[in-house]
Amino acid sequence: MSYTHGTFAAFVDAVVPATPELAERGDEHVPGGLDAGLVDVLVEEINTIQPVHGGPLGALGYETTPLAPVVAALLDAAALELLLRRRAEEGLQSPADEYAGGPFSRLAARDRLRAVRMLETEGVLPALADRLDAPGLGTIQYLASALVALTETLYYGELTGDGETSQGWEQADYPGPSDGYAVMLGYEVDEFEEDDY
Repeated sequence: MSYTHGTFAAFVDAVVPATPELAERGDEHVPGGLDAGLVDVLVEEINTIQPVHGGPLGALGYETTPLAPVVAALLDAAALELLLRRRAEEGLQSPADEYAGGPFSRLAARDRLRAVRMLETEGVLPALADRLDAPGLGTIQYLASALVALTETLYYGELTGDGETSQGWEQADYPGPSDGYAVMLGYEVDEFEEDDY
């Protein structure tokens, strides 16, 4: 297991945890993001989100910027800030076997989410971004705020499934894509006008 993969495993488990306490609602409600293989999908998405347009990375043959290792390091930096500010409510713990050994992975799940908030709005990096008007620091804030939403979107989307269904679809009782439903049939369009845009 790599440091990046292990740190993202801790992140995924905080955002989409397994919920064995919901077993009475059905077996589909028990597994979480780790069970659905969400870590690999999330790392891949983060690594392909920013295309490379020349520069040193382009010269090395990269088509996209590998941001996942940077995000993992930022999560650890945010965890350290959370600890130094004494905002971690449960302190450091032994990380699960599938996690990396860094400070982010050693926080309790709720404290991991508090660390993400440090990157987004409450920590040193957002304060520097406001003070220095630095676009790079603003990118970190954007990525931190989008990371939770991206994780949930991937979990409840089709990328963690086999094309027919996914764990998120089963939990939400979503039947999957359809060519159309009978309720929408019978509404013919008399006239269609193309917009100028």
